[in-house]
Amino acid sequence: MKKKFLLILAGLTLINTLLFGGAFDKGGVLGIGGRALGMGDAFGAVADDGSAVYWNSAGLAQLERAELNLFLGPLLNGKEYYAFFSFGSPFFQDTVWQLSVISLIHNDKNNTKEFTVVGSFASSLNLERTFSVGVNIKYLNYNSTASFPTPSVTLQGIANGLGLDLGVLYQIPLPQWGKKINLGLFIQDIDTTLYWQGGTTEEKIPTIFKIGTAYYIEDNLLVTADLDFFKDLNISGQPLETPIYDSSRGITITALVPPETRLHIGVEGWFFKKHLGLRGGYTGFATMQGRFTGGATYKEDTWQIDYAYIGHAEHLGDSHRFNIALRFGQEKEKIRAISIVRPPKDLKAYPANNAVNLTWEPNDDPNVTGYAVYMSKSPGSRHIPIAKRIKENYVTVDGLQNGTRYYFVVTAINNTYPPVESNYSNEASAVPAPVVPGTPEVFPIAKPKKVEKNGVVDVKWGKMPPTNLAGYNIYISETSGKGYVKVNPSPIKDVHYIVRGLEVGKKYYFVLTSVTNDVPPIESKFSQEWSDIAKPESAAEAGQ
Repeated sequence: MKKKFLLILAGLTLINTLLFGGAFDKGGVLGIGGRALGMGDAFGAVADDGSAVYWNSAGLAQLERAELNLFLGPLLNGKEYYAFFSFGSPFFQDTVWQLSVISLIHNDKNNTKEFTVVGSFASSLNLERTFSVGVNIKYLNYNSTASFPTPSVTLQGIANGLGLDLGVLYQIPLPQWGKKINLGLFIQDIDTTLYWQGGTTEEKIPTIFKIGTAYYIEDNLLVTADLDFFKDLNISGQPLETPIYDSSRGITITALVPPETRLHIGVEGWFFKKHLGLRGGYTGFATMQGRFTGGATYKEDTWQIDYAYIGHAEHLGDSHRFNIALRFGQEKEKIRAISIVRPPKDLKAYPANNAVNLTWEPNDDPNVTGYAVYMSKSPGSRHIPIAKRIKENYVTVDGLQNGTRYYFVVTAINNTYPPVESNYSNEASAVPAPVVPGTPEVFPIAKPKKVEKNGVVDVKWGKMPPTNLAGYNIYISETSGKGYVKVNPSPIKDVHYIVRGLEVGKKYYFVLTSVTNDVPPIESKFSQEWSDIAKPESAAEAGQ
């Protein structure tokens, strides 16, 4: 009896779809990204890949380089196919854009298709990149060959509309309890309406409020949970084994009213130097009881493959979702290292009771207004910000666990808008430990060096570049034969270039390259190296 009733209910649902009701609904079987689906849809506070447009657009600000995503999910034993394609990339220092296409294709005689084109922007709003916002601007299209005449008008299966999503993500460092905790808020379809052709019919796409949190216990382990708030009149709740007749309204009730909240819980762990990812989760549905999910990932530096499994109710079939991601270019963190702001030097760490004292050589650049401190439990990677805009060249990091080794780096920050942050300093580590009673916690503080500021070198070559070249690039290093860093933002079409912000009296090494007008431009090999000593700016201007 129960099986027969479920088959009748599935048939009624199909008829409802053919009558256009419920286009782009939020019944619970959709969702994009192999990682997110494998974690039970609990991705609103993680959202660190291209699928963030669906879970929390603010998470796109975490993309470190250009990323291409392709996702495919057959649904309901192949009766529908859900696909997602996106390309996103960072631009400027803390902003990311992405263009996405989401498509749902129904294998019915009316060739029903739903697709959404999404333009997304996300940006970090503070220096430490812990607070970000994101927005999706969407175009929706529903297309079917079906048409249904009514007494007044013939309804065509074609509809179009515009939509808007807004997301917020806040990351809180937790050095004493783990890595960090993320808090996310995503409002999906704030004001999204479909307009059907052939009539005056409108359909309001239901708004979803998603609240999420993610606890990063370690670099390789996180637990996350989301709670969705939504109301969709196009779907029904769990079916009743015995329908109930409502004599007051003259209708037969075949299903319960769907709940307006859905709970999602997920866990993810990475193994073998983050090449293998395993995850599991639980997702609540509006139309059936919740189901458990699972998934796996294999990842290399420039690509990864994700798989997710989702169980469904009887006769609907299980879902197997697949995702491929390709990454291009240099990571944003490494790009940031090429900066005119010199990093602090000689960082040292001294253990204390549940704390570590840090000191470093101050940066004497007059434009530097402060320092930022980063910490990690792993050497050489995954540093998170723990202190910002420090004015002095020393700090005490407390709330740490005795017996655990912590790794630290420091950056210098200038007074430009937006501010520019230097490369990381050398890494220093220490293990907090109780101090013997009576022994003061003393650590040395480096004193600022007395050096003349605003040193410059006027690099000259005496000949304008040929017309077939875009110009010249200048590279500088403090060490002969290596460590060159480009100093000019764009090719130079001149006979000289003044390099500023150097230490007076210090020797620097230079090389020159030629750059063509091609797209992308082609750059020559380094010229022969030469050196020069930085002079005070006043002396350089006088030609001394």
